[in-house]
Amino acid sequence: MLDNGFFHTGGRGTGRTTSGPHLRTARAKRLQALLTATLLALEGGLVVVAVVPVAASAAGGDMRAATNCTVSLLAGLGGRGSNVIAASSNGLVVGIADTATGGSAPVLWRQGRPTPLAIPLQTAVPTSVNQAGVVVGTGYDDTLQMLVGWWWQGGQYHLLPVGPGDIALPSMVSDSGVVVGALVADGEHSDGPGADDNERPAVWSTVTAAPRELMLPSGAQAGHAFSIGPDGTIGGVALAEGGTPVLWAPDGTPKALPSLAGRGGVVLAIDSDGHALGQSAVPEGTHAVGWDASGLITDLGAAAAGPTSNALAGVAGIAVGSGSTPNFRASRPQAVIWVGKSAQILPPGSDNQFAGVSGTATAVSRQGATTVVLGFSAAANGLRRATEWSCR
Repeated sequence: MLDNGFFHTGGRGTGRTTSGPHLRTARAKRLQALLTATLLALEGGLVVVAVVPVAASAAGGDMRAATNCTVSLLAGLGGRGSNVIAASSNGLVVGIADTATGGSAPVLWRQGRPTPLAIPLQTAVPTSVNQAGVVVGTGYDDTLQMLVGWWWQGGQYHLLPVGPGDIALPSMVSDSGVVVGALVADGEHSDGPGADDNERPAVWSTVTAAPRELMLPSGAQAGHAFSIGPDGTIGGVALAEGGTPVLWAPDGTPKALPSLAGRGGVVLAIDSDGHALGQSAVPEGTHAVGWDASGLITDLGAAAAGPTSNALAGVAGIAVGSGSTPNFRASRPQAVIWVGKSAQILPPGSDNQFAGVSGTATAVSRQGATTVVLGFSAAANGLRRATEWSCR
């Protein structure tokens, strides 16, 4: 069943527990936990270190509820819980949903109608979908006895290509079919202890092409690519003692970005205008941030007036994610939409069987004159439901 904690074996904010099938080995669990820790040090706060300049912060103040958005809960797969992980530019949505038999499955929503994805893996978790319906994700292959990266389209499942001894950790597939993420060495096929601990940022030019590793900034030992923009710019994080937000140019050249107060951060999204979004550590937690084309950073989270916030997705001039406020502390973050530097709460959804008290927005797209935001609402007991907000 889905709950309010990040599940132990990977995926972007799914909230799924391990009540379903378990991974067979401690090594596989640790590899999935690597992805979870890198992708999802969000609600708990990413604590990293770097020394870089910072721009002026947005004005403080508590958030108001958005009054121009309607909220609805998406249909599930017959079970109690569900969660949206990502959405495409044309409104396709992927996530996880509980089934009527007590398990859970990856799901694709088209115009609000859910279809389970037939992925022959344990703990299969989709991480992204593009407008052509290509879905990428991770899962545990019981036959190979290892974690794998996969892609799916039109009912067909495939492994994402890797070199011998490597495991693919895809984070995003662009509308042009480029996949970004990371490679990690399979400990059973690598030389030396600890060789499976360091993620290496990587890009696949197509879902059938061999991966190309991305260069790390000087001093970095590991990294992960989380997003790709319209022009092929890639965003992510480089890791040494702490974490540095990074943009990679289309030719693979890395550029370190500033973070708030020199405490480090991560690029989690690139909007349709090519502006980077993500989070940066601050003394009390983390703040949602944005970077303009020149690399100047803006503290979006200051508008939330709470200790934690993050920006997970965006379109031109709009970012979405989650934030705490004086009235809604970190234990119950609210889904947030930023229009420019102005932050508003997206009220959680409810129905006759579910009463949302908190939530997070994980995806956003423009559908005509409507801004469609996707994510989840959470009840007081932690149960999550996939949620859509339509804003005009």
